[in-house]
Amino acid sequence: MIDLRHIEPHGDTGLPRSFLPLGRAVRHLRAQIEAATGAALTFRSPGPPALWSAAGAADGRAILRVSPGPLLSPYDTPETGLSSLRIRYGGRPVGGEPPSPDLGDLLRARGLSGANRFPRGIAHAALTAFAGESPPDLALVDPETAASRSALHAFLTRLLAANPRTRFVAAGPEGCPRDGLPVDPRLAVIAAPADPWSLLPLAGRIHVARWDAACEAASAGFAPLCPDPAAGPLPADEAAFLALGYGAGVHGFDPWTRRPIPLAEAAERVAWLRDRFLGNDRRVVLVGVSGWKRDALDVFATGPAGSPLHTMTAAEAVTLARSHGGRVQAWATRCPEQLPRLCAEAGLPFARIEDGFLRSVGLGASLQPGASIVVDDLGIYYDPRVESRLARTLKEAEFPSGLTARAAALRESIVARRLSKYNVGLAAMGEDWPTDRRIVLVPGQVEDDASVLTGSPQVRGNLALLQAARARNPDAFLLYKPHPDVEAGFRPGAIPDDAVRRLADRVVGGLSIVDLLDRCHHVETMTSLAGFEALIRGLTVAVHGRPFYAGWGLTEDLAPGAGRGRTLSLDELVAGALILYPLYLDPVAMKPCTPEHLLDRLSEARAAAGPSRLALGAARHATMRLRYAVINPILRRLRARRGVRSESGR
Repeated sequence: MIDLRHIEPHGDTGLPRSFLPLGRAVRHLRAQIEAATGAALTFRSPGPPALWSAAGAADGRAILRVSPGPLLSPYDTPETGLSSLRIRYGGRPVGGEPPSPDLGDLLRARGLSGANRFPRGIAHAALTAFAGESPPDLALVDPETAASRSALHAFLTRLLAANPRTRFVAAGPEGCPRDGLPVDPRLAVIAAPADPWSLLPLAGRIHVARWDAACEAASAGFAPLCPDPAAGPLPADEAAFLALGYGAGVHGFDPWTRRPIPLAEAAERVAWLRDRFLGNDRRVVLVGVSGWKRDALDVFATGPAGSPLHTMTAAEAVTLARSHGGRVQAWATRCPEQLPRLCAEAGLPFARIEDGFLRSVGLGASLQPGASIVVDDLGIYYDPRVESRLARTLKEAEFPSGLTARAAALRESIVARRLSKYNVGLAAMGEDWPTDRRIVLVPGQVEDDASVLTGSPQVRGNLALLQAARARNPDAFLLYKPHPDVEAGFRPGAIPDDAVRRLADRVVGGLSIVDLLDRCHHVETMTSLAGFEALIRGLTVAVHGRPFYAGWGLTEDLAPGAGRGRTLSLDELVAGALILYPLYLDPVAMKPCTPEHLLDRLSEARAAAGPSRLALGAARHATMRLRYAVINPILRRLRARRGVRSESGR
């Protein structure tokens, strides 16, 4: 066994050069711990152990103890990264700085506490517990105390003994476990996470297990009490309370990248994630979501009421939503036909889900999970027969200058980074295309895709599109790009070679859509997202169908009834389609994020994957072709028995 007693610290930190990362949580947090301590976590050299201590144990042994910090987002875990850490070595705090003066104001204004998993407002259980002419005292259970059964028992036992005539409510931001608590009729327990900021005004007095757990009470103007004589003297003022809770040993991190940042910046980002979490104010029942999509969809749908419930049938969805007071969301192409009616009859909120417009590096048809979705409570963006939430937003929303400026910056970043929905395809450099002719791109589509079947009433196939494009552009140099899913052999829409040769000057399969848009002048499409991607790059677009981006005065609209009754600027369209409508997910951190942050991740993933026709290996390609040829028809028949009458072949 290694003798750790003789390992000497080095440098100004007073820490050993390295630690042994013991336990899964420490290994997941390795990069964050190393950034905070400046020491290496490795098994290659002897060193004291680094241990995860959820209860924040503080002893004098030569151990690096890592525990959750006081500021966390609802999505934080050791696997996904923590927004703050508390680190001690030999019982003493490691690093950390005095909190900035604005941190207390920010925490109070944003109402942040613990992991921020509690619902907004005052829960019914809290109102009941604090009812009565003489309000009970609040035993404010901080996360560290809640994580230690012995510490929680000791805290409540001291309170009850020292205040024999007082009623208490034990509650806190991480909840209060009921097991092992003192049995006393004067003690009520709120087991679920509760917002301390909403509980403080209800209480007669506020008691804490340690002074560093009293930041919220002190910031809210209350005088907290601590029954533990070992806690030390009462801190002098709010700043002193804040320094105890957020000072020495506490380190802030970006919730997505895990890079060290000031705690005030971390608090702003945690507040954004908390607000996203609170948007799921009711338990979500997800219908028709394939297993390979569920990890991402679960993040999108998790809220204070818990993670989503999954089912494939309409009847079970309604039963689950009723029993949990929830809402129903169905994957649009997997939605049982009777589900919207059943939800309406039961008074349940209902919405459809689909992929967003910045999705992944790789095809959805090859089971590459998406990093953006839309949740539409009216219709769905690709079906113009029913007004979608996107269509209504674009038709009615105000677009203030700050929003359109953000949209312009986002659009310019997408173009500069050369990003698209799927980010597949090879470079189109070196192609011998003429310089004296107008180059027109015709993007093929999956012919049984719902956007074609519902949104292109006259031109409904790739051959018809190519014929119309040639008729409208007789002298142009016509490029035909098969849809990647069709090119891969997954979905229908292939055109016979002789027909393509008669109409197109080049077939540009396997080439990047971005490279093609860089080199052409005009796009002719049914409903393809390539038309939108062409618009944001300044190209002219003729639309034979009625996609979401048509009818706003930005495209040449060839389908009947395409007009929307309003003219939009390009950046207003981008604001609605890429900022207001979708939800985004960091596919590495597995936390909701902004579209700007997702651009960073897509750029990183594309650079790591390298250029590829489909971002799909040969073995995977063969497997997926077998799936679409053999397995998917069987699945479609099974879905039909459940009432799913899909307008898409997926």
